[in-house]
Amino acid sequence: MKRSLIVALIIGLLLFSVACGGSSTPAPEETATQKPVTQPATGSLKINVSNQSPYDICYVQISGSEQEEWGEDWLGEQEKIAAGASKTFNVDAGTYDVKVMTCEQYTLATFWGIDSNTTVEVGGKGLVPLVVLNQSTTEICYVYIASSSSDSWGEDWLGESESIPPQEGGRVFFVQPGTYDLSTQDCDGNDLVTESEVQITEETSWTISD
Repeated sequence: MKRSLIVALIIGLLLFSVACGGSSTPAPEETATQKPVTQPATGSLKINVSNQSPYDICYVQISGSEQEEWGEDWLGEQEKIAAGASKTFNVDAGTYDVKVMTCEQYTLATFWGIDSNTTVEVGGKGLVPLVVLNQSTTEICYVYIASSSSDSWGEDWLGESESIPPQEGGRVFFVQPGTYDLSTQDCDGNDLVTESEVQITEETSWTISD
């Protein structure tokens, strides 16, 4: 009787031990979550157009230097940069060309290869405008403006990337008051019109016609 009771007690203790202990399952390890990497901003640059000319600026075209066309006007229809005023344009980091025009769409200035914060000045203190108007049927690719006392024509004032389109095209150049010899050529280097000893002491228009 005692033996049976002892055996029963032992079996009961074993069952109780199994029920209470059980097998333990290890807690899952936490997996570190990598934070997303934030890409740095591409940055931007500022192009400040300072109007030191006597004209209102109605068109500012800014385009990537790799582009062949000038693209949209950055001022819009209702905005101008008045004489003596300035305006800053914010563009993405890159290299840009800038073209500035009057309300008649005569080119006042062009600037090339801008790749950092820059102020571009149109006109300047003490300078007077020479307006070259192309009423001819020929594109003008070379304009020479030389002091009448000089023995050479000097550099082409249009540069290799600019021209004055035929019929209604216009380009404004800013010079010191003085007496100048003027010459224009087509894109093949043929002479179009030449004038000597032109007095330029205030705004002067020079019309090229056939």
